[in-house]
Amino acid sequence: MACNKTKYTGRDVVLEYFIGCGDALPAEADWKRFGSMRTKEFTLEWETADGTADDSVGALRENLATFQSLSISGDGTLKASGSGSANLIEMTKHVANPTATGGEPVAWMRMTFPDLTFVAFMLVTNMSRSAPYDDVATYSLEASATASDFGLIVTDTPDPDAPAVTSVEVVPATLAMTVGETYDLESVVLPTNANQGVTWSSSVPAEVSVNAVTGAVEALTATTTTATITATSTDDPTKTDSCVVTVS
Repeated sequence: MACNKTKYTGRDVVLEYFIGCGDALPAEADWKRFGSMRTKEFTLEWETADGTADDSVGALRENLATFQSLSISGDGTLKASGSGSANLIEMTKHVANPTATGGEPVAWMRMTFPDLTFVAFMLVTNMSRSAPYDDVATYSLEASATASDFGLIVTDTPDPDAPAVTSVEVVPATLAMTVGETYDLESVVLPTNANQGVTWSSSVPAEVSVNAVTGAVEALTATTTTATITATSTDDPTKTDSCVVTVS
């Protein structure tokens, strides 16, 4: 019999990366895990501006939130072989010579806690190795979030004991729009207690765009035929459904 834990430890938290640009979300199969990590830090802060004026009540300063700052850091031990070693070598080479991303040492980062999952496009600001003569060799990294087409994505971590996805349904199945109009599509994953996560894509993004996370559709130009907006289950990419969009 397995007992449910009331708390979780640091090793229950997973840090992954994908080397790519900020205009496209990684597919589930794209994520690679940092291996042999001993610490992982997640820090989210709001910068503020002082909005105090003579109408402030109670002689209290009025602070207004302006921008978010997100940083992720961690360290681990170096390994000579295995997938963790290969992934770390790939990331270290990328930070040293980021030709794959136009000279900027950027990458997608995903930090998965048992309750919440955080995804952001990040700038790797520090990558170091330490090799003391009387201890194991270690590495450390630091990254800070930067601008992308998606911002910070926060979702509930899927329940590993949830049932398998059997189907995905997009509502509505057809949609007529005019240029400049927006519409929020909805998805239902069955069974209802399965992981409800989906990613959205458009067959003609230059004519009808869709937010890959929220399903918000925007009609950019009149369609030559139709646009197909597809929702794909994040648990099972073989389970999809679509909405056919026409724009006049």
